[in-house]
Amino acid sequence: MAKAHVNDIEALETFSAAISKLRDNSRKNGDDVREQLQRVSVWLSKELPEYWSNELRTAQNRWIEARQELLNCTAKTRAEDETSCLVQRKALERATARRALCEQRCKIVPQLAMQWEQFLQEITLSVRQLDDTAESTLPLAIHRLQQTIQVLKQYAAQSNEPGN
Repeated sequence: MAKAHVNDIEALETFSAAISKLRDNSRKNGDDVREQLQRVSVWLSKELPEYWSNELRTAQNRWIEARQELLNCTAKTRAEDETSCLVQRKALERATARRALCEQRCKIVPQLAMQWEQFLQEITLSVRQLDDTAESTLPLAIHRLQQTIQVLKQYAAQSNEPGN
């Protein structure tokens, strides 16, 4: 029988522990990723549309108020006085711009949600692969490494027996 120098089994045991830690971290990271994905999904599907709907209602109300204030101002002033109602005109311009922004966001949010769902399907596959690695591939690697360590320990014990 050929003799081999088996003298660093501890390094293999350290490596096995590192694989075990990698498995545990992979499980935790997979859970963390799923939690964050769920959080973004809820935000895009519920919270963001509600926010922009509320903002649009507020912007429409403000636009109605600004328009009414301008109409009231123009009714009180003479037509030849161009500088009058300047504050009200500017307020109506700002209210119009805000309303347009809110309308745009209300239209964009469903598109973002659809794009997110496509991304979510793709990323979910990667998270499943991470889960598979943590649940099957790494435990199998640990098991095989432990078997190899046991064989090497037996071999080392036999090599150290007197007469060998």
